[in-house]
Amino acid sequence: MTEASPAAALYTRPEAFQRERRSIFQSAWLLLSRSALLQEPGDWVAQTLGGWPVFALAGADGTPAAFRNVCRHQGLPLFDTGSGNCGQIRCRYHGWTYDTGGAFVTAPPAVAPPDPANPLHRLERVAAASRHDLLFVHLGASPPPLGETRDPLADAGLDRLIFSGESVTDIDVNWKLVMEQALALPPAGVERRLQWPSLIVDVAQGGMVLHQVVPRAFLRTRIHHHCFGAADPEGVAAEAAALKRGCLAAQAELQRGVVPDLPASLGFLEFRAALRTFDLTGAG
Repeated sequence: MTEASPAAALYTRPEAFQRERRSIFQSAWLLLSRSALLQEPGDWVAQTLGGWPVFALAGADGTPAAFRNVCRHQGLPLFDTGSGNCGQIRCRYHGWTYDTGGAFVTAPPAVAPPDPANPLHRLERVAAASRHDLLFVHLGASPPPLGETRDPLADAGLDRLIFSGESVTDIDVNWKLVMEQALALPPAGVERRLQWPSLIVDVAQGGMVLHQVVPRAFLRTRIHHHCFGAADPEGVAAEAAALKRGCLAAQAELQRGVVPDLPASLGFLEFRAALRTFDLTGAG
């Protein structure tokens, strides 16, 4: 480990994460879910992506739409992180209820709005688009078409592979550290690709793994490992455990002001270059 740039504070201070929420995670398409989890009317998936709570739900025709996971009454969450099926969306706190298209339906008389038809009572929708049987969301205003973004899956053949399993790794470290450790130290025999800002694609003979890195808070990161084809979920889980150990050790060093000295792989350099396009220090 050696002193390096960017500064360790970018990995240890909540102020940097708040800037990332606004500058990075509201300006990029983010993977939310495999489309297979949103096939039947009422199917839903909820995540907190880059600190922003969001969910997608399949409407009456099976087409998914995405919304901010925030009730319009008092701004409380509608869904816990996870997936399921529902006929209506009902806030557990005060009973405001919405249909699967996000329109306000009803509320108990004591908390009902005086003007239920007001469009401001509709859930706030966010952009959603599908590619390679995956659902992506964009949390910013006027996002570019998903097809205009760099696509590391374009020639990987994901559409021809069968889903073979999934695992989850929770690590109490900064998301950037997870990305850099993973990109700098790929497993042997794997071509590791980056889709900015937080999706890692492993391409190997006959199989593929999507590592969906989900920044939940400035020192809380979850990785969903989606395995396809010949990819072995148990082997992926073992590799993830090793990644977790390395990340925890590196985060401890960062807390002392020391930035990891990592191999300059192509993916690592690409990630660092993209980070430098944003002002995360608050200096400018």
